[in-house]
Amino acid sequence: MVDYERMGRTVRELREARGLSQEGLAQHLSETANTISRWETGTYRPSATQLESLANFFGVSITTFFPGMEKQEVVPTALLSATKGLRPEDLEEVIKYAEFRRARARLRKGKKKGELEDD
Repeated sequence: MVDYERMGRTVRELREARGLSQEGLAQHLSETANTISRWETGTYRPSATQLESLANFFGVSITTFFPGMEKQEVVPTALLSATKGLRPEDLEEVIKYAEFRRARARLRKGKKKGELEDD
């Protein structure tokens, strides 16, 4: 189950650590300040795409918003083979994409249980 209140606290902590107001963060993300406020209180649930935007803006992994979903240290052999020879920045994009997919799957799982509104 996704803990949206904790997710909201994480958004607020990241925002405040940057010294941004809700309005300031909203401008950077092309959202409304009201949306940011509602994310932070758990009233609105950000979509996977919105979480990816937040993660990119703050320079954190999307898994930051999902406690217990840390980056995996063990890379399956097939993935290791497929990414062999990639430049570090390309490999980082592969990792971000995989994390995005995991986060989206977790959000969809919550949606099936009736926890989540439309993406």
